[in-house]
Amino acid sequence: FNVTEDADLGLRLARAGFEVRTFASQTFEEAPAVFGALVKQRTRWFKGWMQTFIVHCRRPMRLFVDLGSRRAIAVLAMFASGLLGPLLGPFLAARMAYDAIFGALLAPVAPLEIALSTLWCCLAIAGAISLILPIAMGMRRRGLTRFRRALIYLPLWLMMLSIAAWRAVYELWRRPFHWEKTEHGLTIRGVVEAEKDVDPFVSREEPLFDQEAGA
Repeated sequence: FNVTEDADLGLRLARAGFEVRTFASQTFEEAPAVFGALVKQRTRWFKGWMQTFIVHCRRPMRLFVDLGSRRAIAVLAMFASGLLGPLLGPFLAARMAYDAIFGALLAPVAPLEIALSTLWCCLAIAGAISLILPIAMGMRRRGLTRFRRALIYLPLWLMMLSIAAWRAVYELWRRPFHWEKTEHGLTIRGVVEAEKDVDPFVSREEPLFDQEAGA
């Protein structure tokens, strides 16, 4: 059983000739509030994408016939970038850091070194822009620019995605059909628990004046 049934169903509908579209709306679904729940959710998503990729690529020529060359290539590129990025990202970043410190990345001499250095730097800059720009645009449209400082935590987010992706590889091998259900309502539950500790008959308003000073 695919643990991301929406991805599998959407691709099956597309292969059957239907169009799948999204509504221009917003969601009020609560995101995981703790790190463990977030990793489990992303692990399930990555594992489901891997399952979808494996199932639909068992007969690749049939995939191209059903979707057409352009859409089939787009699907393969989407899966490749969505899966290989988190899996290989830490290794590529480590190699780039090593070349910048000990190699010729920042001071190339030979023509081949210059070409590779230019390629690496362009890919790094383009990757950073493609990651930050959509988030910044979304924050601006939603009036959330006051949280722009949170963008400095994006490297930690990418590290979490890598952990979840490699965890998904392990789970695909050991327990491919295990469903780690995302627990929701943690934030609301926390508010409710906090409200329980408050005496409803005691005012929570701060006094305007110090009673001792006013006495």
